[in-house]
Amino acid sequence: MTSATAPRARRIAFFTIGESPRSDVVPAMSALLGAHVHVDEFGALDALDADQRAALAPRAGAHRFATRLRDGGSITLDKEATEARLAQVMREADDAGYDLLVPLCTGTALPRLKTFMVEPQQLVDQTMLALSRHAHTVGALVPLQDQLATFHLAEPLDCALKLDHASPYETDPDAAAEAFARAGRALSDCDFIVMHCMGYTHAMREQVAHASGRPTLLSNHIVALALAQLLA
Repeated sequence: MTSATAPRARRIAFFTIGESPRSDVVPAMSALLGAHVHVDEFGALDALDADQRAALAPRAGAHRFATRLRDGGSITLDKEATEARLAQVMREADDAGYDLLVPLCTGTALPRLKTFMVEPQQLVDQTMLALSRHAHTVGALVPLQDQLATFHLAEPLDCALKLDHASPYETDPDAAAEAFARAGRALSDCDFIVMHCMGYTHAMREQVAHASGRPTLLSNHIVALALAQLLA
Protein backbone atom coordinates (compact mmCIF):
# COMPACT_ATOMS: atom_id res chain seq x y z
CA MET A 1 0.00 0.00 0.00
CA THR A 2 1.48 3.32 -1.06
CA SER A 3 0.84 6.61 0.65
CA ALA A 4 -0.77 9.48 -1.22
CA THR A 5 1.61 11.98 -2.75
CA ALA A 6 1.73 15.21 -0.78
CA PRO A 7 0.63 18.32 -2.70
CA ARG A 8 3.46 20.36 -4.18
CA ALA A 9 4.33 23.42 -2.11
CA ARG A 10 2.72 26.50 -3.63
CA ARG A 11 3.23 30.23 -3.01
CA ILE A 12 0.57 32.93 -3.10
CA ALA A 13 0.83 36.66 -2.47
CA PHE A 14 -2.11 38.66 -1.14
CA PHE A 15 -2.17 42.43 -1.60
CA THR A 16 -4.30 44.78 0.49
CA ILE A 17 -4.98 48.41 -0.38
CA GLY A 18 -4.34 49.17 3.31
CA GLU A 19 -1.69 47.75 5.62
CA SER A 20 -0.59 44.15 5.92
CA PRO A 21 -1.04 41.72 7.52
CA ARG A 22 -4.82 41.42 7.15
CA SER A 23 -5.40 39.41 10.30
CA ASP A 24 -9.16 39.85 9.90
CA VAL A 25 -9.52 37.85 6.67
CA VAL A 26 -6.28 36.18 5.50
CA PRO A 27 -6.12 33.48 8.22
CA ALA A 28 -9.64 32.31 7.35
CA MET A 29 -8.80 32.29 3.64
CA SER A 30 -5.49 30.51 4.27
CA ALA A 31 -7.28 27.76 6.19
CA LEU A 32 -9.23 26.94 3.02
CA LEU A 33 -6.10 26.85 0.85
CA GLY A 34 -4.33 24.02 2.67
CA ALA A 35 -1.08 23.56 4.56
CA HIS A 36 0.91 23.19 1.31
CA VAL A 37 0.26 26.84 0.38
CA HIS A 38 2.70 29.46 1.67
CA VAL A 39 1.08 32.88 2.01
CA ASP A 40 2.84 36.25 1.89
CA GLU A 41 1.08 39.57 2.39
CA PHE A 42 1.82 43.04 1.05
CA GLY A 43 0.07 46.35 1.72
CA ALA A 44 -0.19 49.41 -0.50
CA LEU A 45 0.36 51.58 2.58
CA ASP A 46 3.11 49.51 4.22
CA ALA A 47 6.10 51.59 3.10
CA LEU A 48 4.45 55.03 2.98
CA ASP A 49 5.06 57.89 5.39
CA ALA A 50 2.36 60.30 6.62
CA ASP A 51 2.76 62.73 3.69
CA GLN A 52 2.58 59.93 1.13
CA ARG A 53 -0.56 58.55 2.75
CA ALA A 54 -2.09 62.02 2.80
CA ALA A 55 -1.62 62.14 -0.99
CA LEU A 56 -4.00 59.16 -1.24
CA ALA A 57 -6.85 60.98 0.55
CA PRO A 58 -10.21 60.95 -1.27
CA ARG A 59 -11.01 63.76 -3.68
CA ALA A 60 -14.41 65.41 -3.48
CA GLY A 61 -16.95 63.51 -5.56
CA ALA A 62 -14.51 60.75 -6.54
CA HIS A 63 -14.95 57.06 -5.82
CA ARG A 64 -13.32 55.98 -2.58
CA PHE A 65 -12.12 52.86 -0.82
CA ALA A 66 -12.36 51.93 2.85
CA THR A 67 -9.67 49.62 4.14
CA ARG A 68 -8.09 48.30 7.30
CA LEU A 69 -4.91 49.37 9.06
CA ARG A 70 -2.59 47.00 10.90
CA ASP A 71 -3.79 48.16 14.33
CA GLY A 72 -7.43 47.38 13.48
CA GLY A 73 -8.38 50.94 12.61
CA SER A 74 -9.53 52.02 9.18
CA ILE A 75 -8.73 54.60 6.53
CA THR A 76 -10.60 56.01 3.53
CA LEU A 77 -8.61 56.40 0.31
CA ASP A 78 -9.03 57.81 -3.18
CA LYS A 79 -9.77 54.95 -5.60
CA GLU A 80 -7.66 56.11 -8.54
CA ALA A 81 -4.59 57.06 -6.51
CA THR A 82 -4.77 53.86 -4.47
CA GLU A 83 -5.07 51.70 -7.57
CA ALA A 84 -1.87 53.25 -8.92
CA ARG A 85 -0.05 52.55 -5.66
CA LEU A 86 -1.38 48.98 -5.49
CA ALA A 87 -0.24 48.34 -9.07
CA GLN A 88 3.26 49.49 -8.12
CA VAL A 89 3.41 47.10 -5.15
CA MET A 90 2.14 44.19 -7.25
CA ARG A 91 4.69 44.85 -10.00
CA GLU A 92 7.47 44.66 -7.40
CA ALA A 93 6.34 41.11 -6.51
CA ASP A 94 5.85 40.00 -10.10
CA ASP A 95 9.26 38.30 -10.41
CA ALA A 96 9.36 36.73 -6.95
CA GLY A 97 8.29 33.25 -8.03
CA TYR A 98 4.68 33.23 -6.80
CA ASP A 99 2.12 30.85 -8.26
CA LEU A 100 -0.65 33.40 -7.83
CA LEU A 101 -1.03 37.11 -7.09
CA VAL A 102 -4.35 38.10 -5.48
CA PRO A 103 -5.46 41.61 -4.48
CA LEU A 104 -7.75 41.67 -1.46
CA CYS A 105 -10.22 44.09 -3.01
CA THR A 106 -13.30 43.67 -5.19
CA GLY A 107 -13.23 47.05 -6.89
CA THR A 108 -9.75 47.70 -8.26
CA ALA A 109 -8.52 48.24 -11.81
CA LEU A 110 -5.40 46.09 -12.10
CA PRO A 111 -2.39 45.93 -14.43
CA ARG A 112 -1.61 42.88 -16.54
CA LEU A 113 1.36 41.08 -14.99
CA LYS A 114 3.54 38.11 -15.94
CA THR A 115 2.46 36.08 -12.90
CA PHE A 116 -1.02 34.55 -13.00
CA MET A 117 -3.37 36.88 -11.15
CA VAL A 118 -6.87 36.30 -9.82
CA GLU A 119 -9.11 39.37 -9.70
CA PRO A 120 -11.63 39.04 -6.86
CA GLN A 121 -14.02 41.49 -8.51
CA GLN A 122 -14.28 39.31 -11.60
CA LEU A 123 -14.86 36.14 -9.56
CA VAL A 124 -17.44 37.76 -7.30
CA ASP A 125 -19.24 39.74 -10.00
CA GLN A 126 -19.40 36.82 -12.42
CA THR A 127 -20.81 34.65 -9.62
CA MET A 128 -23.46 37.29 -9.03
CA LEU A 129 -24.22 37.42 -12.75
CA ALA A 130 -24.60 33.64 -13.00
CA LEU A 131 -26.89 33.47 -9.98
CA SER A 132 -28.96 36.47 -11.09
CA ARG A 133 -30.23 34.79 -14.26
CA HIS A 134 -33.29 33.39 -12.47
CA ALA A 135 -33.52 35.95 -9.66
CA HIS A 136 -35.80 38.94 -9.28
CA THR A 137 -33.56 41.09 -7.06
CA VAL A 138 -29.96 40.69 -5.94
CA GLY A 139 -28.62 42.51 -2.89
CA ALA A 140 -25.08 43.80 -2.47
CA LEU A 141 -23.45 45.21 0.64
CA VAL A 142 -20.57 47.71 0.49
CA PRO A 143 -18.64 49.42 3.32
CA LEU A 144 -19.45 53.13 2.77
CA GLN A 145 -22.62 55.05 2.09
CA ASP A 146 -20.58 57.22 -0.29
CA GLN A 147 -19.90 54.13 -2.42
CA LEU A 148 -23.56 53.53 -3.21
CA ALA A 149 -23.69 56.22 -5.91
CA THR A 150 -20.56 55.00 -7.73
CA PHE A 151 -20.87 51.22 -7.23
CA HIS A 152 -20.78 49.17 -10.41
CA LEU A 153 -20.31 45.53 -11.34
CA ALA A 154 -18.04 44.13 -14.02
CA GLU A 155 -21.19 43.33 -16.03
CA PRO A 156 -24.84 44.29 -15.50
CA LEU A 157 -27.09 41.71 -13.88
CA ASP A 158 -30.12 40.07 -15.45
CA CYS A 159 -32.33 41.45 -12.69
CA ALA A 160 -32.65 44.37 -10.28
CA LEU A 161 -29.71 45.21 -8.00
CA LYS A 162 -30.36 46.61 -4.52
CA LEU A 163 -27.51 48.15 -2.52
CA ASP A 164 -26.88 48.93 1.13
CA HIS A 165 -23.87 49.68 3.28
CA ALA A 166 -22.23 48.57 6.53
CA SER A 167 -18.57 48.97 7.34
CA PRO A 168 -16.45 45.93 8.22
CA TYR A 169 -14.06 48.31 9.97
CA GLU A 170 -16.38 49.71 12.64
CA THR A 171 -14.55 49.33 15.97
CA ASP A 172 -17.63 49.64 18.22
CA PRO A 173 -19.13 46.10 18.38
CA ASP A 174 -22.62 47.34 19.21
CA ALA A 175 -22.62 49.87 16.38
CA ALA A 176 -21.29 47.25 13.98
CA ALA A 177 -23.95 44.72 14.96
CA GLU A 178 -26.70 47.30 14.50
CA ALA A 179 -25.33 48.33 11.10
CA PHE A 180 -25.29 44.75 9.81
CA ALA A 181 -28.73 44.02 11.23
CA ARG A 182 -30.15 47.18 9.64
CA ALA A 183 -28.57 46.36 6.28
CA GLY A 184 -29.84 42.80 6.44
CA ARG A 185 -33.39 43.99 7.08
CA ALA A 186 -33.10 46.48 4.22
CA LEU A 187 -32.09 43.68 1.82
CA SER A 188 -34.58 41.10 3.09
CA ASP A 189 -36.60 41.22 -0.15
CA CYS A 190 -33.64 40.06 -2.25
CA ASP A 191 -33.24 36.54 -3.61
CA PHE A 192 -29.69 36.51 -2.23
CA ILE A 193 -27.13 38.96 -0.86
CA VAL A 194 -23.44 39.31 -1.69
CA MET A 195 -21.19 41.04 0.83
CA HIS A 196 -19.11 42.79 -1.81
CA CYS A 197 -15.97 43.64 0.16
CA MET A 198 -13.10 41.31 0.98
CA GLY A 199 -12.99 42.73 4.51
CA TYR A 200 -16.29 41.19 5.60
CA THR A 201 -15.93 38.21 7.91
CA HIS A 202 -17.91 35.03 8.57
CA ALA A 203 -19.35 36.53 11.76
CA MET A 204 -20.57 39.56 9.80
CA ARG A 205 -22.11 37.29 7.18
CA GLU A 206 -24.02 35.47 9.89
CA GLN A 207 -25.41 38.77 11.22
CA VAL A 208 -26.63 39.82 7.78
CA ALA A 209 -28.06 36.38 6.99
CA HIS A 210 -29.89 36.24 10.31
CA ALA A 211 -31.38 39.73 9.94
CA SER A 212 -32.37 39.28 6.30
CA GLY A 213 -33.43 35.65 6.32
CA ARG A 214 -31.84 35.42 2.86
CA PRO A 215 -28.91 33.39 1.47
CA THR A 216 -25.80 35.52 2.00
CA LEU A 217 -22.48 35.07 0.21
CA LEU A 218 -19.10 36.24 1.48
CA SER A 219 -16.75 37.59 -1.20
CA ASN A 220 -13.52 36.36 0.36
CA HIS A 221 -15.03 32.87 0.74
CA ILE A 222 -15.99 32.78 -2.94
CA VAL A 223 -12.44 33.76 -3.85
CA ALA A 224 -10.71 31.42 -1.39
CA LEU A 225 -12.60 28.36 -2.62
CA ALA A 226 -11.54 29.09 -6.20
CA LEU A 227 -7.93 29.68 -5.11
CA ALA A 228 -7.89 26.38 -3.21
CA GLN A 229 -8.70 24.47 -6.38
CA LEU A 230 -6.20 26.43 -8.47
CA LEU A 231 -3.46 25.65 -5.93
CA ALA A 232 -4.45 22.02 -5.18
